[in-house]
Amino acid sequence: MESKKNAVINIAYCTDANYLEYVATSITSVIMNNTHNHLAFYVFVYDVAYHDIEKLKATSNLIQVLEIDKADIDKYQDDFSIKHLNRSTYMRLAVPRLLADKLESFIYLDADTLCFDDISAIADIKIDNVICAASHDALNIHDDKQAKRLNLNGNNYFNAGFLYININNWIKYDIENKANTILFENTKLLPYLDQDALNIVMDGNVLFIDNCWNFIYNWYTDKEKESFFYDKKRLPKIIHFTGGRKPWFSEHSGLSQQLFLFYHHFTPWKDVPLRSYASRMRPTDYRVYSRNNFKEGRYLTALKWYVKYLSKKFSL
Repeated sequence: MESKKNAVINIAYCTDANYLEYVATSITSVIMNNTHNHLAFYVFVYDVAYHDIEKLKATSNLIQVLEIDKADIDKYQDDFSIKHLNRSTYMRLAVPRLLADKLESFIYLDADTLCFDDISAIADIKIDNVICAASHDALNIHDDKQAKRLNLNGNNYFNAGFLYININNWIKYDIENKANTILFENTKLLPYLDQDALNIVMDGNVLFIDNCWNFIYNWYTDKEKESFFYDKKRLPKIIHFTGGRKPWFSEHSGLSQQLFLFYHHFTPWKDVPLRSYASRMRPTDYRVYSRNNFKEGRYLTALKWYVKYLSKKFSL
């Protein structure tokens, strides 16, 4: 048996063709901050062309790409109230089953994460008696509105962008099938889809760990968003860029985008320009970009965003 020091840290991602370069960027951030650790990456893909799979593999020889069965995805609906989501979010439900003959445990990460520190301490987190370890979805864990919404027994609700999964216990408790049953019966009542379903079926069987493993970017104040990287004592291991305004969109600016572009530069997508977020924007997005530009002294740009905000808001 491998010692903790030499144990491989196994990490899984799930993606369709739309998020390949972001998975590659996240993987690169893990590798560059863990050069002394033994890493292995398992990327589950759906509806991805062969040449794009080869491009992803070229990111690192530590990556194994596994194509997920079409039937495992096509059974899910594709009408999301949260517009930046798609059916690839459901892929993580099948991953423990698909890795059962290879591993005992692994870290699952969303594509919209960046790693900023050594993650070898994962070996010190004991998940023998739970299904997984995860971090809270709220900073104030004593007033978790999501836990209350789902009437969870433990009043704890996790964000599923980071899960440290015990495969045997996941399968023992039939988590995939139980979550699917809830999803198929209550999809319209679960705004956070499989994350809600997983919180329900694993209630009481989750080890809640420090938020440094899955720190939600929007927990930062505007001032902290431009300085978080320089506070090494408080810098999270993994930052999760939830919501629609991702650092990879051209309209986004500031420190988080600069850090994203740094890791992106070391992927096979380094010459691919940032995409625009314009086609997906909601009124609140225009307002946020207006406010951010105003604070940075770009008053004309701020005014343009605000005019778009008013136009969008009153046209709805």
